[in-house]
Amino acid sequence: MALVYLDPFAQLQTELERMVDTAFRQSGSRLFPPVNVFDAGDAYIVKAELPGVSPEKIDIEVEDDALTLRGERSFSEPNPEAAFHRRERGTGQFRRVVRIPGRLASDEVKAEFTDGVLTVRLPKAKEARPRRVQIEAA
Repeated sequence: MALVYLDPFAQLQTELERMVDTAFRQSGSRLFPPVNVFDAGDAYIVKAELPGVSPEKIDIEVEDDALTLRGERSFSEPNPEAAFHRRERGTGQFRRVVRIPGRLASDEVKAEFTDGVLTVRLPKAKEARPRRVQIEAA
């Protein structure tokens, strides 16, 4: 069993993000972009839904244990004088900070954008990766 250092500030940040996400969900709004984060063994994978956003308008930054996604959503109106019956798709600038639970090798981060989904692969730092320790007989 590995010893894990729990950063109380990271736990607080995660809890605050959960509470804000819940509050926005109840009010009918959502954090944008929605993300999934999972551990793939040697890396963390972040998948963000960015429909209608061109890859040129997305900025990705990794600092310490945080991935920041910035960009802008814009939609061309069919007619500037059109009367909307429903308008749920937001426009404008966005910024989403995703905390990653471990140390990263930030110089090896890779990103790809396919079918409106941004996939960011964040390799774990060499010292943060689990390793098996051989026990030597006395």
